[in-house]
Amino acid sequence: MRKIPLTRGMFALVDDADYADLSRRRWFAQKGPRTFYAVCNTTVDGKRKTARMHRILVGDAATGLQVDHRDGDGLNNQRANLRVCTSADNQHNQRTRKDNVTGFKGVSAPIAMRNGANKYRAQIKFNGKQIHLGRFPTAEQAHAVYCEAAKRLHGEFARFA
Repeated sequence: MRKIPLTRGMFALVDDADYADLSRRRWFAQKGPRTFYAVCNTTVDGKRKTARMHRILVGDAATGLQVDHRDGDGLNNQRANLRVCTSADNQHNQRTRKDNVTGFKGVSAPIAMRNGANKYRAQIKFNGKQIHLGRFPTAEQAHAVYCEAAKRLHGEFARFA
């Protein structure tokens, strides 16, 4: 594993075999919605474009698809951390939202104020549909049910936190 320096005092991790080719370019740290990515400027058909390091590494295999970082770190561009996927697969691998008040992915807080049910709700999205998994006395129990459903429905793309 080697480190390629970026702007903002950051660096990208790459495999030893990719280091020589990638280090010839000038790389920048670009803030994405949830993480930073390593990007460079390039020219395609006479037009200046921005290219992300992980897309350069995967190349034509990702045409029409997305590239997912298994660990969620957009600067970890080691090949073992990259996988080609659909948009839906990439969504399954998202982290817990910042506005989640329970601290558990797939679990929402009790709705006691609305109907007195005072239970945590577990839910998961699959094939574009929200699936209700049940209501549970604790957030931990609801999360355990979510994790089982995520393993079954999302497979290798399941993320639990």
